[in-house]
Amino acid sequence: MPRKRRSTPIFSLSFLDCICCGFGGVLLLFVLVAGKQRNAQEQQVAKIQEMVGRFEFDVKSKSDRIEELTIDFQENERRREDLETRNTVTMEELSELEKTLAKLMDSESELQKELEELLAEKETLATAEKPDPVPIPNVKRRQYLTGFQLEGEYILFLVRASGSMVGDTVEEAIAMQAKTDDEKRESKKWQRVVNSIRWLISSLPEGSAFQVMTFAEETKPLIDSYSIDWISRSDGDTIREVLDALGEVVPEGGANLERAFTEIRGLSQVPDALVLLTDGLPTQSDSYGSGEFVTDEDRVRFFQAAQRAAAPDIPVNTILYPLEGDPASPFLFWQLADKTKGALVSPAPSWPDI
Repeated sequence: MPRKRRSTPIFSLSFLDCICCGFGGVLLLFVLVAGKQRNAQEQQVAKIQEMVGRFEFDVKSKSDRIEELTIDFQENERRREDLETRNTVTMEELSELEKTLAKLMDSESELQKELEELLAEKETLATAEKPDPVPIPNVKRRQYLTGFQLEGEYILFLVRASGSMVGDTVEEAIAMQAKTDDEKRESKKWQRVVNSIRWLISSLPEGSAFQVMTFAEETKPLIDSYSIDWISRSDGDTIREVLDALGEVVPEGGANLERAFTEIRGLSQVPDALVLLTDGLPTQSDSYGSGEFVTDEDRVRFFQAAQRAAAPDIPVNTILYPLEGDPASPFLFWQLADKTKGALVSPAPSWPDI
């Protein structure tokens, strides 16, 4: 019998295996592709988040900056308003100053005219003779001392006011002590001293100052109110006061020249020159004592003590009114003038004829 062919099934086990394998491969490929896409998306998301973070930071920074600029702008606005206010005030002040300047210019013009008038008056006055603050009655007969110069800014006049200054001899001076104070003041010798001071002050250089001190047993300024201050050569009122005060001095007592020179060395303002008006050697001394009677040797020792007390840098210019019975005084006072680079003058009895 013929053998029956077997029928071959289309969907066999091998075919199903192949189909399953192919489907699995496609599925695997899909899974792999889908995973890669997810990773890429995650990376893109991370990048986007990073960019967003940066943008947010930039926005915050710029917002802060905008806020700062806003504050600065508001501050600048306040400053501008203040400046405008100040500018307004300044403009008003400037307007006032311009008005004031205009007034000052008008005043300057008036002052200039007044100044020109004053200068014209000054030139007129300069041509006129300037009155002397120390009037000399007999100007045409004014006498001068040869070799006697008053130089320096500060001149000190030291006037002896002892009892011997009222007589030309010892006997005459002793006799005058019994008379009244007015008679002593009016003695011929003392009036010569007063007139000499008047002449000396009038001969002082312009711009100088002076002081007058008297010495007898004590040394003191002629005017107590001017014990420190110096008197200007141009101060006519004070000069007249000085001359009046000198006219009231009563010459009496002894004469201590050493104490006078010591007082002068203690002055706050050292004089540039000293003018000594005396009639002879001193009769008292702080360095030496004396007996009941003062001898000629005593007076020489008293003078030598005074010479040692004198300041070597102050020129001593002596005007000597000789007293009879005192022969050593001219030579000793000449030595003092030589030592201090001063001068010694013994004028005639008629000097000064004013």
